[in-house]
Amino acid sequence: MTSSVSSSPLSYSPTSSPELIKTRSNRKSYHIEIGLIILFLCLTIPSLFFLTLIYRRQTTFVSTTTTTDSPILQSKHFYRKSLINYPQARCMDDSIASYYIRLTNPNNSRWLIYFDGGWFCYSKESCYFRRIYSPNLITSNNFDEKKSLIGIFSSLKQYNIIYVPYCSSDLWSGSSNTSHSHGYDIFQAIFQDLKSDKHFPQAQQIIFTGFSAGGLGLLLNLPNLLRTFSSNIDLRVIIDSGWFIDYSGSINGISKINEGMIYWNTQIPSSCQLKPQYRCFLGSEAIRLFPSHVRILILQSLFDQTQLHLDKLNFNSNDFSLKLIENLRQSSNRISIFAPACTVHGFLYRSLWSQFDIKQRTLAFVLNVWLKRKKRTHIQFIDQQFDSSFCPQRENDDEDI
Repeated sequence: MTSSVSSSPLSYSPTSSPELIKTRSNRKSYHIEIGLIILFLCLTIPSLFFLTLIYRRQTTFVSTTTTTDSPILQSKHFYRKSLINYPQARCMDDSIASYYIRLTNPNNSRWLIYFDGGWFCYSKESCYFRRIYSPNLITSNNFDEKKSLIGIFSSLKQYNIIYVPYCSSDLWSGSSNTSHSHGYDIFQAIFQDLKSDKHFPQAQQIIFTGFSAGGLGLLLNLPNLLRTFSSNIDLRVIIDSGWFIDYSGSINGISKINEGMIYWNTQIPSSCQLKPQYRCFLGSEAIRLFPSHVRILILQSLFDQTQLHLDKLNFNSNDFSLKLIENLRQSSNRISIFAPACTVHGFLYRSLWSQFDIKQRTLAFVLNVWLKRKKRTHIQFIDQQFDSSFCPQRENDDEDI
């Protein structure tokens, strides 16, 4: 029996002792267990290594001081950037203007720059009431972090975002120490400051977005600014509820803007030679001054509450809406359009922004196609019958206007 085992280790005699069979069986079991342990470790250790790297990347902070200007990289939160080096960049309360940055990834080449809105004041008296009843609109110190949790900020998570508060009350156009109107100065200072930023100059795509007064500010200031950017950058502009028209019934609104332009000492860019000068704020006029390679998306309600209220027009009249459609179509060879028949002012700041719909084409769908499309063709959805729009609305959305 002994010779049989030694001559053929893979076989055994029927008379082999049970002890020997048991020992061999245990050895095989040990080998299998050791192999499984080694396999488990080989699979687990690399996974833990990569997960650790990912965790470290997501929780890495730049070690700086603890002031509000401390930059946080790869954060879900905004950090504040003061324009302290630009003496004229001041808010209406005479405080130093600021803007806010959220870096999802320091190496990200896609940026969204959002200029906020909030009406305007046009005289000493109207600006006095603004200081009393809307103090948050005359300073950039009180950033509401809730803004980053809703609207376009929460949807475009893959973009680095710059949020610019509206604290000048002058449609981003003024330069006056007397009235403390410095919207033009703030606008220019921001892009001077960004030139020294180590991340922004690497941008390959920049989306300039302006809501309401912010949209009017972009229409006025962007044509000159965009010519300073490389033609290799994918430059895009979204005007959200800032497409005003030179409507025969809008005398009230135009008179206030004209009065304001004098009060603010509005700076008209050299590219706009229109007379009277308020026409430089009108979408159909300003759009002609933009470089041809810049792609533009207009988001405009056909029953915009703010425009109708500003001009004291009848909300139940379709005449204004029909004129607005005609005006949009005049510029249709230059712009993409999403114009539902909704009685709202503003889309992208709303928690339900993506659900606005024209003939089962949501705003989220339109924006997604517009961003992905490389050809210079335009996407245009206009509710001409006033009955094919879906207009979601939450009451708390209006608190952010």
